[in-house]
Amino acid sequence: MTAMTQMAAVTSLVTLIVLLSGCRSSPSVTTAEPLPQLPAAAHEHGVAFLVEHQNDDGSWGSFASARPYEIYLGTLSSFRAFRDATSALCVMALLEPSRTEPAAMDSLQRGIEFLLAAKPTARATADTFYDTWTHTYLVHALSLVHQDDRFADLRERIEPALMREIETLCDRQGAEGGWAYYDFGYAADAPTGNMSTSFNTASALLALHEARNAGFDVSQSVIDAGLLSLERLRLPSGAFVYGTYARLRPGAMYNRVKGSLGRSQSCNLALRVFKRDITRENLLAGLNNLREEHHFIEIGKGRPYPHEAWYATAGYYFLYGHYHASRVIDFVEPLNREEYRTWLAATMARLQNDDGSWFDFPLYGYHKFYGTAFALLTLQHCGAGAATRIAAQQ
Repeated sequence: MTAMTQMAAVTSLVTLIVLLSGCRSSPSVTTAEPLPQLPAAAHEHGVAFLVEHQNDDGSWGSFASARPYEIYLGTLSSFRAFRDATSALCVMALLEPSRTEPAAMDSLQRGIEFLLAAKPTARATADTFYDTWTHTYLVHALSLVHQDDRFADLRERIEPALMREIETLCDRQGAEGGWAYYDFGYAADAPTGNMSTSFNTASALLALHEARNAGFDVSQSVIDAGLLSLERLRLPSGAFVYGTYARLRPGAMYNRVKGSLGRSQSCNLALRVFKRDITRENLLAGLNNLREEHHFIEIGKGRPYPHEAWYATAGYYFLYGHYHASRVIDFVEPLNREEYRTWLAATMARLQNDDGSWFDFPLYGYHKFYGTAFALLTLQHCGAGAATRIAAQQ
């Protein structure tokens, strides 16, 4: 069953929600205006965007930028980290549509070949290592491919690459247990943990959880330390402190619920899949915060500078947050799931660009590709088959 077929069950409800949600930029909707994109069509358009814009070597994205200055790089090695992390996300996004679409399968196979052939990414500098994200998403993507029987003939090649990436990701763990991509002021072999972030830690834990699902060994001490780091950053409000350096500022704008909307979903999910002390009510409260306070995360979307919006929201965890929200939905009470899936799918459809892409933060030439991958994964997890897919994990 394709992702588009799975989503057909919610399409009629989504139509009504989109029309009533006031999501058009014009103050009124007339019969002469085209209807907003529906989730199934948005998904199809997004898949086509990834297929049509894949690089010749099987990767996605580019270092090219229309702006004279972007975020701090450390060195040009950061471009490799961005490219490989982006390509891993695109591979994840194409796994489902490739089951029935030949063009998506061809693109997926080329993407997997790129990941397996790519040289290992390394730190850009001692204090700047965006490659933490690369190792995170390579572990996640290769674990999913390894579990897919369609690629059984690739397992002998996947296994050494995946074990290398697991080892490197574990080596990137900070001294306090979390994961980061900066360690300013230090040049240690392993990060100090002073700048570990809640969402980076959650993402690494989720990738390592998927590696375990694929049958790979991950040290329990690594997992335990990561979970303790995450729990230390959890606030009674349901928000998560941005990073370890900000623990003594729990009331700062960016550490409040409205500033944590994009982070809380992945953090809640990581705690849930590892069966920590987090209830379905906690998960539902986090989803409700995202929906009710959505304006405060959406006004940061697309802004060229990080943290310039209200509550210091950064665009780069907008689509990231929605993807993890789509997975959190699977773990709330069944009677709440359809409501939130429908809202989330409608939100993704509303925010799609005319060319079929999504993006939330202008990152050189990578933003439309990682953004589209996150949006496609979100739509897939909002499909009608989601409850069956995760039943064994409940």
